[in-house]
Amino acid sequence: MPSLLDQAIAFHARGVLSEAEPLYRQVLVADPDNPVVLINWAHTLNGLRRFEPALAAYDRALALDPSQAFLDLIRGDVLQWLLRYGEAVEAYDRFLDQEPDLAEAWNSRGLALQGAGKLDEALQSYRRAEDLNPDFAPAHLNRGLCHLLMQDFAAGLPLYEWRKRMPQPMEARHYPQPLWTGAEDIRGRILFAYVEQGLGDAVQFYRYVSFALARGANVILSVPDPLVALLKNATPPVEVIGWGQAPARFDFHIPLASIPLAVGMRADTIPAPDHYLTAEPDLLARWKSRLGSHGYRIGIAWQGLELIRGLEGKSFPVAALAKIAALPDVRLISLQKGDGTGQLDHLPASMAVETHAFDEGSDAFLDTAAIMRACDLVISADTAPAHLAGALGVPTWVALKHVPDWRWFLGRDDSPWYPSFRLFRQSAAGDWDSVFEAMARDLISHRLGRRPARDPSRE
Repeated sequence: MPSLLDQAIAFHARGVLSEAEPLYRQVLVADPDNPVVLINWAHTLNGLRRFEPALAAYDRALALDPSQAFLDLIRGDVLQWLLRYGEAVEAYDRFLDQEPDLAEAWNSRGLALQGAGKLDEALQSYRRAEDLNPDFAPAHLNRGLCHLLMQDFAAGLPLYEWRKRMPQPMEARHYPQPLWTGAEDIRGRILFAYVEQGLGDAVQFYRYVSFALARGANVILSVPDPLVALLKNATPPVEVIGWGQAPARFDFHIPLASIPLAVGMRADTIPAPDHYLTAEPDLLARWKSRLGSHGYRIGIAWQGLELIRGLEGKSFPVAALAKIAALPDVRLISLQKGDGTGQLDHLPASMAVETHAFDEGSDAFLDTAAIMRACDLVISADTAPAHLAGALGVPTWVALKHVPDWRWFLGRDDSPWYPSFRLFRQSAAGDWDSVFEAMARDLISHRLGRRPARDPSRE
């Protein structure tokens, strides 16, 4: 019969980490100072996103066997997930003292420096990675994102194109028709644009089809299926098709997020209409009736995807809204779907969040849009619902981590993308208390009871 260790290794090799982890733990009860088993256990914990115990296991393994210098590279990654950016940089530096020519390590060091707000040093670290491996796409892309965060579009937008060469692009498309670069005359031509990233990006960058329309193109746009019905009624209108589809005939193609480069994006040329999406009137009437008109209705979304480093820490716990929930007349209405909804089962005793059954199928965003329009305010993490609320023109407060995604830039509480936005930024990494205390103060002193004027044309 295989030993516990053999069984753990077998599960680990098959990627069944949830089975391997407790077996490694049992082996360590009998042999707690075995660095190899500790490292394997730490790897499973890391893969399960249990970062605190993973870090402790890596630390113990390194203490037992300091020759395992590669562990500092992994420890740096784990420390980033834990928002401990200064310690992450120190870990990478220790690794780089031993292995100074690894591009991946310099890139990771750049991400940690960026998370710590040291952007110039981050750029230097990304450049070092590029020098060591000119074909290493993550370093080029991350340097581009850092430039964009600093509103240096001339440097950032060309580097943003390196996303197409990442190891696992969300959707890489190749066609015999030429790519539109902005230089070609597209008057009277069919331009096929497509989304190769997430739902929020599709909503945010939709506005850029207006540049192609202004140049006389007929635009056909492929978007994720949940957005098709919503975007078919967007302004300006274009033909919208589903995910992975392509028209039978077209003259040029371009990823939607590449149009800003083609048209020479600047902060002062970002199209920022009051709204370009609408809620369906019948759905809006239904949700107004269901929610009722009592109280100050705040739609909330608190968790987004944090699958890659750089996105870590952008979600907040729903319980962080407890002070807002306690304000007189406030009603919190959940807009959250999927991941994160389990938090509603563990709210503080004095906190209430309303939940309503709404469509989670192909037309899910139509329901979400109607709920948002029936609310007085939306409070959201940096996630797709925030973009939807902004595109609808709904008053929206976005809670941002200390060094946010590039599109929110630095040091401003408004957004050039969405006139209805107000941005609330952490004062330090992981500090959500200051964000929601500021929101609560603002609701008390300025907003509560003063409901934003509605535009009947959108209802």
